[in-house]
Amino acid sequence: MTAGSCRLDRPVVLFGPMASGKSSVGIALAGLTGAEFLDTDALVVAEHGPIPEIFAAHGEEAFRQAEAEVIAMVLSQEHPRGLVLALGGGSVLREETRSRLGGVHRIYLRASWDDVAPRLAGSADRPLLHGDAENGWKALMDRRRPVFESLATLSLDTGHRTAAEVAVQIAQEIAEGHCRVDEGAIV
Repeated sequence: MTAGSCRLDRPVVLFGPMASGKSSVGIALAGLTGAEFLDTDALVVAEHGPIPEIFAAHGEEAFRQAEAEVIAMVLSQEHPRGLVLALGGGSVLREETRSRLGGVHRIYLRASWDDVAPRLAGSADRPLLHGDAENGWKALMDRRRPVFESLATLSLDTGHRTAAEVAVQIAQEIAEGHCRVDEGAIV
């Protein structure tokens, strides 16, 4: 596959745990398909400031509300070249967000603690991981995994693969029709 050789038939939404590669894979997939790439964390930061500051000043709920509003706005817009959207790790826990994801390719990017630990090393911008990062990450995954698994139309492991390799597999799965799409709202 070459850049732009595979066009997306509908938006692709990437979700999964923090540091699973959503942004890196999203950039690679957008480059491969010629689609527009957007990252909800970056959009929230552009509008409201750094995520740790939002958490400190207003709490997680305010951040999640801002995130839900950004997702709703992006998915309501036209994206003539196609859209690859990377979601924040906890965004799909909100029912209102899940309900907006009908009719899109919902890709769960899986990763283990051993995979993400090197990516999180030295990161001070993860408000939900202060203190014991490993146990905090694992506890988040225990709560989020069932939602990720039930929501996914395609699930891929990103642990020992490059973003480009994962992007190629996503494009191939979509092109071959192996990525099922639910048309209705998801709850």
